[in-house]
Amino acid sequence: MRHLILLALWLLPASRIKNRLLTACGHRIAREATARSNLVWKVRSFEMAPHARINRFNVIKGMREVLLFEHASIGRNNIISAHAAYSRIPGSARLEIGEHGYVTSRHGMDCSGSLIVGAFSAVAGFGSQVLTHSIDLTRDAQTAYPVVIGERSFIGAKCLLLGGARLPSRSVLAAGSVLTDAERSDQGLWAGVPARFKTAVEGRWFDRTVGATRDVYVPHEDRTIPAGF
Repeated sequence: MRHLILLALWLLPASRIKNRLLTACGHRIAREATARSNLVWKVRSFEMAPHARINRFNVIKGMREVLLFEHASIGRNNIISAHAAYSRIPGSARLEIGEHGYVTSRHGMDCSGSLIVGAFSAVAGFGSQVLTHSIDLTRDAQTAYPVVIGERSFIGAKCLLLGGARLPSRSVLAAGSVLTDAERSDQGLWAGVPARFKTAVEGRWFDRTVGATRDVYVPHEDRTIPAGF
């Protein structure tokens, strides 16, 4: 019955009344958070800190825990899920997005082994896949390992991140790359299949103090329009 009540509440438009009702039913949604209409099914714990935001039309199901820190956000049309077996295992089936971190739109995320997105990091573009769950052929057993994206890092469009993958902080995973569970420590650009270290990266984006930028650069005029997005 609790799951059905929460399902109905999550489908409501964003409001402070909705936040209070969700909190009364066991989820912890801050008064200042924005929780728009989404299909949320069988999620044990859902926590949104002040100014965290989740946009419309996401499907989130089978999770043990979803945690959005202050100013963290999730865009639209994402599928975020975990296999039911992992929702019963402590430390598994978990999504954590650090402060000012964000996931854009149209990504698929299997969080059976958990996905951690560091503070000020971005799963950007669209069409990336996170696959934490697979079969261990040696043991003939189902297995799932966490995927960790370090702080102030950037995931390009249509990337594939496999269970056990860890992107270092202040790094970029180039569009179309495959990040495996190989050991890596160099901060910078990772690209290819499988992704390999290419070069160091730098830029104002890595030192920003807010989430997604709203400025727009116009190449043919070589100028930036503040808050133009």
